[in-house]
Amino acid sequence: MVRLVEIDGENFWDFACLCVHEDQGRFLDSAKGILARGYAYRENRARVIGIMADGQVVGIALVKDMDEEPACYDLQQFMIGRNFQNRGYGMESLEQILTQLKAEQKYNCVEVCVNRENILALKLFGRAGFEDTGYIDENAPDCLNLMYYFKNESGKESYKDERISDFTTPLFQDAFRAYFAELGISVRDWDGLFQQMNEEGGNFAFLRTAKDGSLIGFIQFRPMVFTSSFFEETCGFIREFWVAEKFRGAGHGSALLHQAENYFKDRGIYTSILTTDTAAGFYRENGYVQAPACKAKNQDMVYVKRLLDAKTGSDVWR
Repeated sequence: MVRLVEIDGENFWDFACLCVHEDQGRFLDSAKGILARGYAYRENRARVIGIMADGQVVGIALVKDMDEEPACYDLQQFMIGRNFQNRGYGMESLEQILTQLKAEQKYNCVEVCVNRENILALKLFGRAGFEDTGYIDENAPDCLNLMYYFKNESGKESYKDERISDFTTPLFQDAFRAYFAELGISVRDWDGLFQQMNEEGGNFAFLRTAKDGSLIGFIQFRPMVFTSSFFEETCGFIREFWVAEKFRGAGHGSALLHQAENYFKDRGIYTSILTTDTAAGFYRENGYVQAPACKAKNQDMVYVKRLLDAKTGSDVWR
């Protein structure tokens, strides 16, 4: 039975000694190199995953975040040791990695770059559901870029996420207008409002659309510095948040909220703060607590969440 494990000081050398067949070495970094990459790409939330089967160390993988378009998980290295190949460990461990990433919900897809001559790897990823995007990286012209999209329970691709910082984007404007219309808020100068968002700087949003192009929702957020004569803290401020009515109750709200929280954690921000007068129950279900001593200028309730450390999964405040 295959299981994924954390690599630590006790098992480090067991994983570092893994190797592949000689003719496969040109397609992959060494196990020691993969472990080193995990450190080198730590700012991209890189994590090296150990693969074990029946109590034996059999493989190693490296996954990191890729925020630039297309925003996705980057499965940069995936190795099954030469003594453990052709036993089904590759497919089983790959499926477990995909399941873990889907549960995290930071991105809706996983990318892997595979050399055209690496036929066994291409077959493996193809069986797992990866598809050729047609994109050729000029720095790796001999490689195919394959993408795996997470699917909903019906087996169909359910949505696409895009992180934006330009709020003159028509799709964002359509979503924001629908959001304000639902709240009954009228705006005289829409162009001025969106331009103001751009000019303020530091604002970002995740925009989610269905496969057919329908707007699912968006979350707009920004890092915000709170300072006094004695201390300074940067918090993540959830500024605006909306999910279209027909898509509510399907987990999109929590997924978008977690994406914003992950954005904060990746930048060393471990406090998320927001105001609400309509969705207190939703935020409590997602770990937020009311801050009775903190008041918003618009008189809405203020909610705060202490975020878990992205690498250790522990509360950094303990």
